[in-house]
Amino acid sequence: MKNMFFPGRMCSPSIRTLLTAIALLTVATPSVVAGDGDTDKVVVAYVTSWTRTMPDPTVMTHINYAFGHVTDSFDGVRIDNPSRLRQIVALKRQQPALRVVLSVGGWGSGRFSEMAATAERRRAFARDCRRVTDEFGLDGIDIDWEYPTQSSAGISSSPDDTRHFSQLMHDLRQALGDDRLLTCATVASARYIDFRSCIDCLDWVNVMAYDMGGAHAHHSALYPSDISGWMTSSEAVEAHLAAGIPSEKLVMGMPLYGRGDIGYCERPDTLTGVTACWHEQSMVPYLTDSERTMVMGYEDERSLGIKCQYILDHRLRGGMYWEYGDDHQAPLRTAVCRILMRGEAAPYPADYAGSRVRFRALFIYDPSAEPAHVEFDLQALDFFHKLSFGEGFTYDVRTACPASLDTLRQYAVVVMLNVLPHSPEARQAFEDYMEQGGGWMGFHATAYNDRNTRWPWLGRFLGCGTFLCNNWPPQPALVDVETTAHPVTRTLPRQWVVPASEFYQFSPSPRASEDVEVLVSISPKMYPFGIKDIVTYGDFPIVWTNRRYRMVYLNMGHGGEAFIDATQNLLFTNAFRWVAMGAIKK
Repeated sequence: MKNMFFPGRMCSPSIRTLLTAIALLTVATPSVVAGDGDTDKVVVAYVTSWTRTMPDPTVMTHINYAFGHVTDSFDGVRIDNPSRLRQIVALKRQQPALRVVLSVGGWGSGRFSEMAATAERRRAFARDCRRVTDEFGLDGIDIDWEYPTQSSAGISSSPDDTRHFSQLMHDLRQALGDDRLLTCATVASARYIDFRSCIDCLDWVNVMAYDMGGAHAHHSALYPSDISGWMTSSEAVEAHLAAGIPSEKLVMGMPLYGRGDIGYCERPDTLTGVTACWHEQSMVPYLTDSERTMVMGYEDERSLGIKCQYILDHRLRGGMYWEYGDDHQAPLRTAVCRILMRGEAAPYPADYAGSRVRFRALFIYDPSAEPAHVEFDLQALDFFHKLSFGEGFTYDVRTACPASLDTLRQYAVVVMLNVLPHSPEARQAFEDYMEQGGGWMGFHATAYNDRNTRWPWLGRFLGCGTFLCNNWPPQPALVDVETTAHPVTRTLPRQWVVPASEFYQFSPSPRASEDVEVLVSISPKMYPFGIKDIVTYGDFPIVWTNRRYRMVYLNMGHGGEAFIDATQNLLFTNAFRWVAMGAIKK
């Protein structure tokens, strides 16, 4: 199953809410650590048809046997090495709790598109899947179609594959019944599948959070950094959550192999002429050559322990790995089993929970501001507090902007929630902080700039003109993601509807500045936008960055609905991490 593709309304604020927020004005709380005893997490191990090693059935909850394939007639299942499959199923005699699932597909396994294209073939295939589970005593079927609508693996595809995939899941669920498992494997980016139309049919989704980098980028980094590839494990989880999969149906994949400039490597520890390194930001090991160039990313007990803790902290369904392998990988498999199945504490919790702090953040808000702004601010504090679990940062909260550069220098990120510095001293300290490489995120009213502001530097920093107009009352808005090349937006859909807010339009638009990169804007399809105060035309960016600084401005920030949308939450998370990453790299 190796992935070879690179590429309810919130309540209004109250005294109790305010007191709760004030109680959070401390450093991040340690992450959740497993205790003694069994857990309810699944550990899925892919076992291949072409290896001879017999798995230890006590170190996983589920075996996905690789592979079955769609038959040449597009209406049934063909199994690789059926005799080995029977041997694997026989392990249930030793471990009655073990579940064995047939994984159909894999890289280069085709004929899915043709099979799923007609109702007759889909249902015939689904019936044959049920036959196979009955004949071999299997506990379910895993669909590893890599990937609907894509021919990158040398297989046939159709633009209709995504719709047909959903129909196939419904047909399989009907054929398998409720007494058999139905799962699927997905690319890290969560593309190609419309999960909202079929997730009710699936028991869980196995996220292939590996093979996400090339020769000189780590293929399974947990967090983004200068060594991570086109995606990371945390970003893969976030992408699937944004795609509509609940956390309790997400199983995060982990590789028991390395990948680098020599390609796939089952035994990274046997390589010579290399130096083992650890990356504190991405939380993974890697190998460098004599010139200190990264040549391979891989996993060890430490990184797998941290990833298992991530699974626990984010309340995912469990973990999966490719592949069971030989005895050399026993320590890796045992590490996953100890934490996810037996409930033992992760062996390296300090690196993950923040005892060794990666960075500090400062959040600023004004509790006496407009009530709708305070409502947003308090929910933002709660959101970022939860984000601090496992993210390795601590934070402080202030109700006024510091007037000291030395104070600001303590923080990698300053997050201004609908507030700006007002005193000359605070303004000068913030200017100096940003001009010297500080990091900033600003929401909504932080960009409110009119003729009474009298702060010329702010206009240059924001890269936009003064306030022009806004929509009123707050409304949801269709927005366009203008680039997916930027880390802040690369995991977002090209278009989505953001929750209701009041949005400010500026003149001139920030797009007029050569220093600004617009990331998200209100779609022209929204015009006329508003009911009482109506925006009728014009360029309307709402998220952008000024390339001269390490900053992101986000126009959202009014009322209590900003954190009800997973995609917008992902945008906020991406922006925060991107700004913080700039500080860590320095």
